[in-house]
Amino acid sequence: MKTQLDKSFEVPQGTDLVWEHLIDPEKIMDCVPGVSVDEKVGENHYKGKVGMKFGPMGVKYDADIFYKEIDKENRKIILTGDGVDSKGNGNAEMMMTINLTERDEGGVKLDAIMDVTVNGKIAQFGSRLITTVSNQLFKQFVSNFSKKLAAAEEAAV
Repeated sequence: MKTQLDKSFEVPQGTDLVWEHLIDPEKIMDCVPGVSVDEKVGENHYKGKVGMKFGPMGVKYDADIFYKEIDKENRKIILTGDGVDSKGNGNAEMMMTINLTERDEGGVKLDAIMDVTVNGKIAQFGSRLITTVSNQLFKQFVSNFSKKLAAAEEAAV
C-alpha cells in the first residue's frame, strides 16, 4: 500500500540553524516520535529503530536511514528509510524530499513530500489510517523540532 503526504511548516529561525539540524541525525531524529538512531554505518547512512501504533496494532521496524542527497546550495535534502518489522510482519519504505525556502519576513518555510509504502499486516488498515497516524506524528515532529530550534537559538545568544 502506497501513500503520499505533502506537508509544510514555518519556523522563525535562520536557514543555517535549520539546515544544521536537518542534516544531523542526532539533532533531528529524536524530534520524530518513535524514531531512534543507533549507529552510523557509513557516510550519511544510519541504522535505527522506528516504532509506531496504527489503531490497535503497534509495529517496530529495524531501519536503514540514508541521506541520499544533501544539496546545501539549493537547500534540498532527500532522505530514505527502509524498515523490516522486527516480528517479521511486513516492511515499510519511505522517501522524503525536504526543501527550505527563506521567507521575506524572516524565518524558513520547510516543504516536505513523503512517499510511504507499507507492506504486511499494517497495510490492511488502509491509507486513511496511515495518513491519520502520519499527520499526528508530523504535528508532534513540528512541535518538537520547533522547540529544539528555539532552544538552540537561545543557547547561541
